[in-house]
Amino acid sequence: MKNRQDQHKAVFTRDFLLIFLAGGLIRICYQIQGTVMPLYGNELGFTAVMVGTTTTVCTAASLILRPVLGIWLDRYGRRIIVLCGTGLFVLATWLCGLTGSFAVLLLLRALQGFGFAAHTTAVNTMATDVLPEERMAEGIGYMGLTGSVSLALAPALALTLVEGGRYRQGFHFAFIVGALAVFCLLAVRSVVGREQAAPSASGTYQGWERFWEKEALKPAFIMLILGACYAGVSTFLAIYALGKGFSSSQVSVYFTVNAVATAVARLVGSSAMRRIGMRKGMFAASGLCVSAFLLIPVSSSAVGLWAAAALHGLGYGTIYPQLNALAVTRAAPERRGTAMATFLTGMDIGVGFGAGFWGFIIDRIGMDKMFHICAAVTVLVYVAYRLLLPAGDGKGANKGRLR
Repeated sequence: MKNRQDQHKAVFTRDFLLIFLAGGLIRICYQIQGTVMPLYGNELGFTAVMVGTTTTVCTAASLILRPVLGIWLDRYGRRIIVLCGTGLFVLATWLCGLTGSFAVLLLLRALQGFGFAAHTTAVNTMATDVLPEERMAEGIGYMGLTGSVSLALAPALALTLVEGGRYRQGFHFAFIVGALAVFCLLAVRSVVGREQAAPSASGTYQGWERFWEKEALKPAFIMLILGACYAGVSTFLAIYALGKGFSSSQVSVYFTVNAVATAVARLVGSSAMRRIGMRKGMFAASGLCVSAFLLIPVSSSAVGLWAAAALHGLGYGTIYPQLNALAVTRAAPERRGTAMATFLTGMDIGVGFGAGFWGFIIDRIGMDKMFHICAAVTVLVYVAYRLLLPAGDGKGANKGRLR
């Protein structure tokens, strides 16, 4: 009897492992194409604005779909949403490597945005379906590590795959990785299907309340600011560093160091926040991000670049889970999916429109100034937190590490 109870309370069950693996594979797929796309666009002769616009279109598509995903997940079940979304994203990724047309790439990036939004929202909701209630936060914290692991592996792998200008090979490999994720999702058993879904879950909310969780709006807005700054690094760092004379291997190490630091922050960030308090913790984490942005343009050696990667990873990896936890724990249990969608929408807006904005800035004043502006904007993360989320609201963030 005891063994059965222990098994029931286990986090790493068969289905959770499959969901965890599928989420990680799609993250790797996403990071590979995200690294290859700017380099591919640069090879095709696209301007920085055009490169940034491809990311903006992808994220804008995610933004359009995200608000209705919470309703669909409750009404139609997780399986159909996650399979359709994942399949669409993977197929569009493969097709990106078959065209050199900017217009076609924009269309495919939009399809990627729709698919990725459906996948990420559904796969995280699926994880909550199979996790024991008393270990929910722990399990979601593990799910969040997929992003850090993929960031550590995928950029370096992508740069190796496309060395010598073999950009299409990068897209094709990303497609294979994504296809493996689809097979993992097909093997999941304990997932809410249409026959188990609850159409009435969102029925008590009318009008715009069906699409947004008001308790998650403030954390989502702060995430928007943080995501906008993150977009500058994720979209243009490789082009900037290679242009400054750093080798592709040194740039690869940057992403690896950043990912490792982010993973460490996700594991220990919550406990550190409990010890020193949310206000001091948010101040310190924001300061780390600001320092990273200021260090990148003055780094003349790989060590300086890698130090910036570590600082940014520690800061970003600490702030993001706290904001995500606040968004979910402040909402009612039956609105958890909508709260997650609301929070991710904030991130979509920041990352997507941030990439296009930074492309506009770069074409006019250069990449060096972009990092300085990112540092100034990051200060607003802490200012917004102090203004919008009083200290008492911070207690929810320490209930677990999300994403």
